[in-house]
Amino acid sequence: MMNNNRKDPLLWKKKATAFVIRSHRQLWGRNNEDPLAFLFRMGLSNATIKTLYLGWNKFGQERHWNKWGIQEPHGQNLSGKKDCFLLAAGIIFPHIIEKELKSIWIHPMHPEGQISMVPGSAPGPVLLGDVKKPVVTTTSLFKGLCLFQDHKDTLCVKIVLPESRPKAHTSF
Repeated sequence: MMNNNRKDPLLWKKKATAFVIRSHRQLWGRNNEDPLAFLFRMGLSNATIKTLYLGWNKFGQERHWNKWGIQEPHGQNLSGKKDCFLLAAGIIFPHIIEKELKSIWIHPMHPEGQISMVPGSAPGPVLLGDVKKPVVTTTSLFKGLCLFQDHKDTLCVKIVLPESRPKAHTSF
């Protein structure tokens, strides 16, 4: 695995997995009409949403680098609170390979929104499907998810997302 800023991989896995589970439950809980409608408008079915374990983070949340087992980056402090990062509000996409969480991406609930990668996530492209099948590459998360949904038996979908990480702390 490539460098992903984890100083305690087991702690990151525990915290990240808990976040993904909570987000998934929140998506299928109460008051979920807006995120589900957004996902349906983007072309995803209930089955795909559940299979890919998508979630919803209703509110942005500050988290401490150390409590997530992540090495604090230098030079990313915007507000004077340099020991925190932001888990932004939005749709949660966990990249899971063979039941192992590799990375988490957060997409705001508007199609043109800027996607971000949760700190500690493994950088690199997202691969969905069997790599022995023809590979189709896209730079759009939702286009890639829809391609996988519609052609998972015949294609491998490679989604190349920006390697951007959230700022240490931003106001919300």
